[in-house]
Amino acid sequence: MRLLKWLPVCLLALGLAACSSDDEGDGGLADNPRKLISLFDPVAASAVIPFPNDGLFGTPADGTLNIPNGTNAPFVAAANRLDGFSTVASAFTDLIGEVDLASANAPGSIVIINTRTLQPLVPGTDYRVQFSTAIDPVTGRPLDALRSRLLIEPLRPLAPSTTYLVVVTRALQSVEGVPAEPADLFRVLLSSQTVDEQLVAGNEPALTLLSEAQRASLEGIRQLYQMRILPPLASAGLPAESLVIAWPFTTQSIGATLSRLQAGVQPQALTLVATGLTTQDVIAQLPPVADLYVGSISLPYYLADATATADDADESFFVGGAPDNPLNSFWRADAAVRGDGNAPVGVPCAVLQPSESTTACFPQPRARASQRVPVLATIPNANSGRTAPENGWPVVIFQHGITGNRSQMLALAPALAAAGFAVVAIDLPLHGLPPGDALRAATEQFPEPLRPRERTFDLDLVTNATGAPPADGTPDPSGTHFINLSSLLTSRDNLRQAEADLITLSASVGGSVILGGNLQPAGIAFDGDSVRYAGHSLGGIVMGTFLGVEPGNAPAVLAMPGGGIAKLLDGSAAFGPTVAAGLEAASGGSIVEGNDTYETFLRFAQQVIDDGDPLNYAAAATDNRPLLMFVVRGDAVVPNCTVAGDEGCPATDTIPISSFLGGSDPLARALGLSFVPGPAQGDGFDVPIAPNLYFSGPPEIGLRTVVRFNQGDHGSILSPAANAQVTCEMQTQAATFLASAGRQLPVGNCTGGQ
Repeated sequence: MRLLKWLPVCLLALGLAACSSDDEGDGGLADNPRKLISLFDPVAASAVIPFPNDGLFGTPADGTLNIPNGTNAPFVAAANRLDGFSTVASAFTDLIGEVDLASANAPGSIVIINTRTLQPLVPGTDYRVQFSTAIDPVTGRPLDALRSRLLIEPLRPLAPSTTYLVVVTRALQSVEGVPAEPADLFRVLLSSQTVDEQLVAGNEPALTLLSEAQRASLEGIRQLYQMRILPPLASAGLPAESLVIAWPFTTQSIGATLSRLQAGVQPQALTLVATGLTTQDVIAQLPPVADLYVGSISLPYYLADATATADDADESFFVGGAPDNPLNSFWRADAAVRGDGNAPVGVPCAVLQPSESTTACFPQPRARASQRVPVLATIPNANSGRTAPENGWPVVIFQHGITGNRSQMLALAPALAAAGFAVVAIDLPLHGLPPGDALRAATEQFPEPLRPRERTFDLDLVTNATGAPPADGTPDPSGTHFINLSSLLTSRDNLRQAEADLITLSASVGGSVILGGNLQPAGIAFDGDSVRYAGHSLGGIVMGTFLGVEPGNAPAVLAMPGGGIAKLLDGSAAFGPTVAAGLEAASGGSIVEGNDTYETFLRFAQQVIDDGDPLNYAAAATDNRPLLMFVVRGDAVVPNCTVAGDEGCPATDTIPISSFLGGSDPLARALGLSFVPGPAQGDGFDVPIAPNLYFSGPPEIGLRTVVRFNQGDHGSILSPAANAQVTCEMQTQAATFLASAGRQLPVGNCTGGQ
């Protein structure tokens, strides 16, 4: 069932204040503290409706949202380029009176119906309800002192491109046991009489307060409900007399763009040149078991770089009337490539105008350039005790974490070399090596056709000591500008660019040209049919999304990744304070941690980032693939979870309002992984682990497992600084898992550390 085509124009004129319900209007209801009454007034100047809501779509023009944005909030402008709402962020509705939270979570009180399957979601399994304790930024008082805001929190990602009907029934009760009632104007929608007939009959005094135009708008909404919403609810056993409030919302398309890029990927030339160095020559603490190669590959780039190009004169790439740049660009839809089928809201793609950014109907991004990016590789040498197989070396593609760079793979390379793997790594977008780094200098000596450019573009926009403007004459550190709170579409597309890069790299690595230091063929090859994957931190996040569109079944290792990115960042002990301070400063003090505007921003941020979040790709990522994930309890960078006051979520920043999908553990659950040593939130291995504990997966499937450690830290897959035994365990487990095609996982072989 699709609902947009029947939405009346009146709902399309709602202001953003309506979505957040920050006014204290009651839709014409008497303020009786003994009652529990829904807040609903869709025709007021500052309308009051639940959020998300399909009334916030535009007319069918391009199938995207049209949330009114009188204050030109950048996060609302970003959401208005999407073709639907979040699959991860919370929904909410407000009521006058004090709700009994137990009744809100009881079956039958709040019902959510997937209109594709016509099946209700399961409370406690698919979603749960909590109160909003945020501060009203207008009054400075807690929202729950003004009204009851019910946050409907997904416990697993919703289906993409799907319309849901949310229903609050009279089974919902106040703390005094009083059943909830509909608002006067919602009760008008439930009547078979027209609005004017109800006005004449005098049944609804609230109608006397409305203008003729408001009554006409309300009649359009009433007809929508009578024709398209109430009948399916009645068929589901929810008659009109049982309703307190009901509304539809449609989730955005997920994966349409990345799947299209995967389907059309073209292998690119990847050239590697021997440096004459071993792993030990670069990092003295490492064994000399692998030789280093540097090189480059050309990758399609869909964002703006820092170089003046012909695109600078193309107004279709402008942002705010000026050429875009690495801090505000986003993926633009190719108007010539129209998708088949319908937009998420059910409108045929054939009748829609081209969207500005990519959508289900216009999924192909416009490539801005072909960027030649640096590549770092290691290949096992004689010291590893390994010889190249007949078809060439099997390869592990490694993706580093936030603020890191490609050289971080060197810490893992010896363990993988001992297992017979070459390792190949590129930088995330806006990451790279600083000027003067020896590995960067090696590629700068390449002939011009092969010479890469660091992906940081050597941007100098901030003072490195403070991370704030102005520029200080020194290129900004790797990853400084990747997380971009001022341009959420840029943040999303930095993620998607990283994922697209992995698509191309994976398709290209088998054809690598490997040269000696004299630029002559080295007689070495990679086996493109034996490629494995490993990612750490942010690298694990983008790798998780990539695995959701990569069609193979090669095993992968994700070390300390997470999902629900907006709340993950908010709850991170490392990043949360920076996020909060940055938002407060950028908003002039209006977006403050703990207030409702802050929570609104996070809700919109998750909505915008959804298409790059691994939570939304998790089921596909493990559909036909063995996967090993590592988690460290008390991770201060990627929190285990983001539930306020939960002892199972240690080392988090202040969490004013919980999210049940933020962090590493929710991602592991979405991936369908089994928890080792046990499923409880507090289960984890203490090192040293009893030796030779061994897990083996069925040959036809392989293991899908997350291993929790009680010691170590976020970087333990690469660094022994926090705990050498944890690093040894992680690296040994990862190497064996990948070498056994995901069928074997030895645990407890590192009693002596590295």
